[in-house]
Amino acid sequence: MFFDEIIHATQYYRAPTPLPKEWEADFSRMGEYHLDTIQIRINWRWNEKRKGEYDFSDVDRLMELAEKHNKKVIIKFLLECAPQYVFDEYDGFRIGPKGEKLRGGATGAFYGGWRPCFTNPKVQNAAIKFVETVARRYNGRKNLLFWNAWNEIRNTPIEECFCPHCRAAFGKYLQQKFDTIENLNDFYGVAEESFDTIALPSMPHGYWDIFEFKKFKGSKELYNWLRFVYDAIRKYDKKRPIMAHVGCTSAFQDHLCDICDDYTVSKAVDFFGTSIPIDCSMNTPDKRMEYLMLHDFLRSIDENYFLYEIYPGLGMFRPEWYDTPYDMRFKLYAGLACGAKGFNYWQYRSERLGHEADCAGLVRMDGSPRPVIEEVKKFGENLKKNMQLFTKAKAKPADVAIVFDFDSMLLSTIESHCGKTFSFDIADKTAYYKKAHYGMYQLLRRSNYNVDYVVSENPETFKKYKVLYFPYTTMLKPKLIPYLQQFVENGGVLIADEGFGLRQANTWIQPYDIECKPLMTARLKERRMTGENITYKGESTKIAPFKSYYDVKDAETLMTFDDGVPAVQKTSYGKGSIYLFGFSVGYSYSLTKAKVWERLVGEILNEVGVKKLVYADGDMVYEKHLINGEDEIVFLFNNSNEEKRFVMQGTVVAHGADSTMDGNVLILPPMSMTHVVIR
Repeated sequence: MFFDEIIHATQYYRAPTPLPKEWEADFSRMGEYHLDTIQIRINWRWNEKRKGEYDFSDVDRLMELAEKHNKKVIIKFLLECAPQYVFDEYDGFRIGPKGEKLRGGATGAFYGGWRPCFTNPKVQNAAIKFVETVARRYNGRKNLLFWNAWNEIRNTPIEECFCPHCRAAFGKYLQQKFDTIENLNDFYGVAEESFDTIALPSMPHGYWDIFEFKKFKGSKELYNWLRFVYDAIRKYDKKRPIMAHVGCTSAFQDHLCDICDDYTVSKAVDFFGTSIPIDCSMNTPDKRMEYLMLHDFLRSIDENYFLYEIYPGLGMFRPEWYDTPYDMRFKLYAGLACGAKGFNYWQYRSERLGHEADCAGLVRMDGSPRPVIEEVKKFGENLKKNMQLFTKAKAKPADVAIVFDFDSMLLSTIESHCGKTFSFDIADKTAYYKKAHYGMYQLLRRSNYNVDYVVSENPETFKKYKVLYFPYTTMLKPKLIPYLQQFVENGGVLIADEGFGLRQANTWIQPYDIECKPLMTARLKERRMTGENITYKGESTKIAPFKSYYDVKDAETLMTFDDGVPAVQKTSYGKGSIYLFGFSVGYSYSLTKAKVWERLVGEILNEVGVKKLVYADGDMVYEKHLINGEDEIVFLFNNSNEEKRFVMQGTVVAHGADSTMDGNVLILPPMSMTHVVIR
């Protein structure tokens, strides 16, 4: 943890919003809502309109006002809005696969210069000079809290960037990975002349080339971009933390159109965060589940993660795009309950500019408050009252974890993008990997189990859990096998969806045994797209999207397809077990919400003693736990229209204002949430 307190902040300035005449009044009112920190977004194009001519008069004035009103400041860079000279003088345009220049446009977030190619060394050097100028100017400010190096770090669209600089960098990346062009050709079964002349992909159908290219773009290159900003800041500020935040996390992204390998990229900075890639409204169980999943996933990337852009609405004068007070309350307390260490609203005053007009805003364009700001005020009061309790708390580990594998997610998306034409234009909406892990998360939460995420790049964490679920892990990395072997040998349970180990590391289909020996000897015999039904203990439901026949050595068949072929098989290793599915239980549940899958998975979890949450009740009552020393902080969310009563286990030493106690019974009103401290 980098800070002594959980940060409660708001984005304030993205030129030209708010207008200078509005600044003083806004700063005067922020304390009323317990907003102690503001963010200033420094826009490259705005503050360096002409080459080498910097004008920071707006930022200077805001820094002075922040100091006057006792506000801490976050400085965030928006380098993606580049000055025009970057394009005209340095030829900084990104290039599409047909050689076209991807010219920048203007939206509510970007002014004309969206986005140059930062792999172009002239562009990068100009950006470094700008960042150094800002860092040198403001690092001496006592009220500067930390830096945000990049707003929503991501690679988008699919086609970017095919300029000569990117082609050379891609070739260098492959050379570092394979050493010789012969090694690359042998590995992938291709015929490239040299790393200098490497072909860039123009369609997803070859798999290997788009896989490597998007790995390069979404992992290595984004990491490098963050590092050049990080190093430029560090040249002048040796102490303050530097973060970045992603716009749409790996768990939610379409990995061709919008890509960021969160785990790899996050290592370039001190801590990480996310915007909210889902609707503002929390009015359905699925939306609330997605929101909780967002937090549980981000915690696997960085336990000090920030909820970095909390939207009070999406604007365009559409009332259904605005939060109700309940929506805002749910988002704030769910984030706190999941372990977020910072909250930043987007934004204080509603946007005026472009297609984002009327977007967000705790207050309207004229400065009048929206109803949700009362929830912000109450949340801020609660934070202040319980700051040490919440700041030092960490999420209580679950017994079950979903293992997220970026490579499998990426390859699954490549599979889905093979349309009817040889282009990037048509995409199948199967979204196998995404729906599989979504579905399993919902299944476990609706069955009242606590669940974590872990990333496959961090297999040391496997040993913390009793059960690991692998959703469509088509690319089973050989380096994981020793960790899985130890995990299962010591009594762990591995649940593997259909597609487990389907492809080799070179993206080819695995024609032989799955590369997971000695854990299990299994071979895929046949695989077909399906939408047929299956019966388990007298109940029939649909399976999707594939039906696979596995030949598994020494396996016990727990479930068969209607044609008698094994559908779920169990093998033992050491003290533990592996359950191999011939279909995707997560994907199937995401489509049907069938109770049969809750029962099946529940039976597996019961065998290894995974206990259910005490107070949770499907979609009506959510339960999350934080640990702070001897204290356990239980968060309860009543999503129903009825009062709920809970017989609390343990000694209650404190509880939130929204709830009352009657002896050892906690009473929670409808559509409300609270925390209870148990010792």
